[in-house]
Amino acid sequence: MKKRLLPTLLILSSVQVFSQVTVNQADMPSAGDTLRFSVANTSGIDAGSGGSNQTWDFSNLQSTSQFVDEFLPVSSTPFTYVATYGFPFSSSYSDMGRLDNSAFQIPTIPIPGFEISITDVYNFYKSNSGDFSQMGFGASINSFPVPIPYSDADVLVPLPLTSSSTNSSAYSFNIQIPTLGYYGRQAVRNNEVDGWGTLITPFGTFQTLRVRSELVYTDTLAIDQLGFGFQLPEQSEIKYKWLAPGYGWPLLEITATVLPFIGTETISRVVYRDGVEDQTGLNDQLQSTDVLLYPNPASDVAIVNAHLKKASTMSYTILDAIGRVISQVNRGVQAAGTCMEILPLTQLNLADGMYFIKIQAGTDRPVVRPLHVNNH
Repeated sequence: MKKRLLPTLLILSSVQVFSQVTVNQADMPSAGDTLRFSVANTSGIDAGSGGSNQTWDFSNLQSTSQFVDEFLPVSSTPFTYVATYGFPFSSSYSDMGRLDNSAFQIPTIPIPGFEISITDVYNFYKSNSGDFSQMGFGASINSFPVPIPYSDADVLVPLPLTSSSTNSSAYSFNIQIPTLGYYGRQAVRNNEVDGWGTLITPFGTFQTLRVRSELVYTDTLAIDQLGFGFQLPEQSEIKYKWLAPGYGWPLLEITATVLPFIGTETISRVVYRDGVEDQTGLNDQLQSTDVLLYPNPASDVAIVNAHLKKASTMSYTILDAIGRVISQVNRGVQAAGTCMEILPLTQLNLADGMYFIKIQAGTDRPVVRPLHVNNH
């Protein structure tokens, strides 16, 4: 009986630990945060299944480019937007803005003279204990900055986020385009935590909640020179977002467009949290494949083994999640071959979380490795 009981207790304990993952307001981005992401090749990518105690292994994602998201105080965005989003009495009052040129584009209309250029798109967000929402956006439309507030908040993440969280929100907006016409949207978003478990990416391994967020919207377009307007076919977009305590913005986000009438999901974009991308192949002394960091996660010490192709000076820098230097060790010229550096983490009193180890040989580009510190 005792032999049967022990495995059962271990299973129940594991389920309890996983199911207690909760994301709160304190985990979400705030003004001043800077986060780095990689855009991955979508070929062969599948979002996988939802459900309990899943393991989503995306460790083989191949980065094609990187970008840095900076969440700004509204006062640091273009002045035109501050009146709409920066004052507490405004219905669209927001806590922060974020430059995101991939956020919104008007479909191309094959009509001579109907040409719309949309650049410098800023999304505006509000965070509270009940949700993290987008309140609207602003964009330079044909070179003129225009604030575009939503009628109601678009809830991106209901809070606190738990394994049973669901949420629905609806919003609309309209854009008057001088001498050209009108563009509007009505949208409904449904959020549901459809699974929880372990997420593995090139950035690390995390205990996460997966949110399935479906946006269904209908756009309306009126063109002045035609003298009438029309409604575009209904569109549907699904985002699978993996969130974990302490990271807020999704560690992995897979976007799928849904084909009308068929319902088939086609992966259109894959983005994941990442460190500084290694420039493998560009270095003379040290390449990414020449570096081993262990243990990871770590608590007391972290060990770096690096194989130098030729003699070189070495430096080891510990950075926090937003790139601030915690500690740096500079070594003189090291002989070619394997060199080892033991980094004493306990002396630095590091809190649990994500850090980066930057290893640099001479004037080569640095090799960067993520390091998870877990003191428990």
